Amino acid sequence: MVLPWYNRIAVRLSVSIMAVIVVTALSVATLILRDEKHILQKDLRIRALQLGEILPRQIIEPLLYDEDFALYSLLQSYLESKESFLLYGEIYNELGELIIARERESITREPITSFKLARKQPVFLRDFSETDPKQPLDLLIPISSKQLGVAGYLRLGISVQSLFKTLHTSRKKVWVVTSLIAVIGILAALWMARELISPVLLLNRAAHRVGAGDFGTAIPENGVGEIGELASTFNTMSHQLKELVAAIRSAQENLVRTEKLYALGEFSTGLAHEIKNPLTSIKMLIQRAEEQEESLEGEDLEVIVEELDRIDYTVSRFLRTARQSEMAFTDTDINSLVEDVLAITGPKIEKSGIRISKKLDKTLAPLRVDGNSIKQILMNGILNALQAMNPGGELTISTSLVDGNLQCTITDTGCGISKENLKHIFDPFFTTKEDGTGMGLAVAWNIAQQHGGRLDIVSNHSGTSLLLILPYDYPAHC
Repeated sequence: MVLPWYNRIAVRLSVSIMAVIVVTALSVATLILRDEKHILQKDLRIRALQLGEILPRQIIEPLLYDEDFALYSLLQSYLESKESFLLYGEIYNELGELIIARERESITREPITSFKLARKQPVFLRDFSETDPKQPLDLLIPISSKQLGVAGYLRLGISVQSLFKTLHTSRKKVWVVTSLIAVIGILAALWMARELISPVLLLNRAAHRVGAGDFGTAIPENGVGEIGELASTFNTMSHQLKELVAAIRSAQENLVRTEKLYALGEFSTGLAHEIKNPLTSIKMLIQRAEEQEESLEGEDLEVIVEELDRIDYTVSRFLRTARQSEMAFTDTDINSLVEDVLAITGPKIEKSGIRISKKLDKTLAPLRVDGNSIKQILMNGILNALQAMNPGGELTISTSLVDGNLQCTITDTGCGISKENLKHIFDPFFTTKEDGTGMGLAVAWNIAQQHGGRLDIVSNHSGTSLLLILPYDYPAHC
């Protein structure tokens, strides 16, 4: 499975680090600009208030003596100063009547509705505006002396253009520095991510190779800290896994060899057991003829021939069992096979006093199987069921389609099979019958495997079911 690029740890780590750096740089830059703006605003207010302390001292004497020209000249000199941040100035008498007004440029300003707030200290009629940040500050200052009290008022318009020029210059510098820091930080983050992720990617590729069977794969142990330790642990694990797999393969080969020898021994034992009885009969006839000094003839010869035929049949049957004969797959109606087997076993079923119940699915399409081999499985299942039941029992045989597989079930109403015997039911030569060979179910199981299916047995105290399960579209070349 190949991960999409956006799910790779290198991409996610790099993006995360870059996001943290960018967000941090932007946050720091925003805080710096905000603090600088507040400082510049505070500084401009202080300068305005300082001017508001100097001008009233210069104005109070000409105001008291009604020297309008002196007042005019004083305001004009401040307005025309190159370094002045004064945009306009207005002088009012103690009654709030306008005496003199001068301005550097035409600026719309609201009339003063009340002078009460400015009788004791300067008041900003308009502070820094949020809607129009370039609007000038409007400062109203009382003109007073300790002896005479308030003699008039001075209104000053303070320009904020210098403040915004300074802010604009600072903003450029801050964003340039922030961009440089972000770029350098991102490059450093990518380099660091690469250094951290490279050993992990090597480890991932090595793990894939190990998963594909390339045991003993090693990677360079040049990581830092826990990553280097992980690489070392992986190499140790890979080496140990290679040794373990080699040991398992060796043990498996020995086990297969042992199983073959065991199977050969079991096969030989079963074959010897089957041959022993007819050989004993032949031996007894020969010994009797020798003791009585008579020649073998008539019925004795017929018995010997029959026993020899029995030996030949037994040997042939065991050889067929030992070999996996080639299957002849053809399109076959499974229900027809069931009917054929029931027709063959019909007389024996009637003689046993067993009732037959058929539940065949007529909608099943033909299945590609080896008909003779499937008949052998069905025949073995039916005969085993007959032997397990007493007269009056019921044999049920059904065909159906279950989860895309064909299922043929043979169910009896016998006493069932014990759990201990059920574990060995498909073992060659395992039998609980005195005259059985223990090869019937073993051969049936092998046939089902050759068809790509399986043979299951379900049993309890009320009966046993043999389930033949075959893939419904199994190819003919299997």
